[in-house]
Amino acid sequence: MPEVWLFKRVRLRNWRNFTQGDLPLGLRPFLVGPNASGKSNFLDVFCFLRDLAVSGGGLQAALEKRGGMKAVPSLAARRDPTVLIEVEMERALPTHSDGQRENWLYRIAFRERQLNHRRERQVLVEEERVEKNGKALLRRPTAEDRADLLRLTQTHLEQVNMNKDFRLIADFFASIRYFHIVPQLIREPERSVGRKNDPYGGNCFC
Repeated sequence: MPEVWLFKRVRLRNWRNFTQGDLPLGLRPFLVGPNASGKSNFLDVFCFLRDLAVSGGGLQAALEKRGGMKAVPSLAARRDPTVLIEVEMERALPTHSDGQRENWLYRIAFRERQLNHRRERQVLVEEERVEKNGKALLRRPTAEDRADLLRLTQTHLEQVNMNKDFRLIADFFASIRYFHIVPQLIREPERSVGRKNDPYGGNCFC
C-alpha cells in the first residue's frame, strides 16, 4: 500500500480575489459556488504549488505563467501587497497496522521589491517555512539571503541542493494534477488520453 498525502488546511492572504482565507479540508472536499466566486482561483493555489516544485518551474516561472506578479495579488492588497500561501498536510505511512502519520507545513510569502540601487524591481521571497511535526526544517530569509537578495528570487523548494530535508513535499507538490471534467469528457473518456489542446479540456491539467 503506497503512502497517502492529504491537504488538511489552506491559509491565504492577498491571493487572487482572496484578501484573507483560512479553510480546513476534509478527506473529500467539495467546492461549490456561483460563477466568478473564486472557485478556480482557490484551485489554482494547488497548481501554483505544483509549478513551484515541478522540474523547470519555480517562483518566477509560476508567476510568469499567470501573467506576472501584477495579475496575482488581490485588488484589495494595495497597502500590503505581500501574497501568502500556507498549507498543512498529512502524510500517512502504511508501515504499521495502525498507520504512522506525519504532519507537514509549507508557507510561502512573496512580493515585488526594489532589488538594487538602479531601482530594478523583482519578486522576492518574503518568507519561506517548512515544518515537520511542529519542528522547523526551514526558515527564510536567512542571513545569507539578506546579504544577497538574488537568493530570494528562488524558493528552496525548487532547488534540489537545498530541499533535501523536505524533498518529500516537493515531490508531492510536483505530483498535483488538475483535470477539468466536462460533459464531453464523461461521454468520451478516451479524450483524456493521447490528445493535445483538446477544445473541451480533456487533457487539461495544471
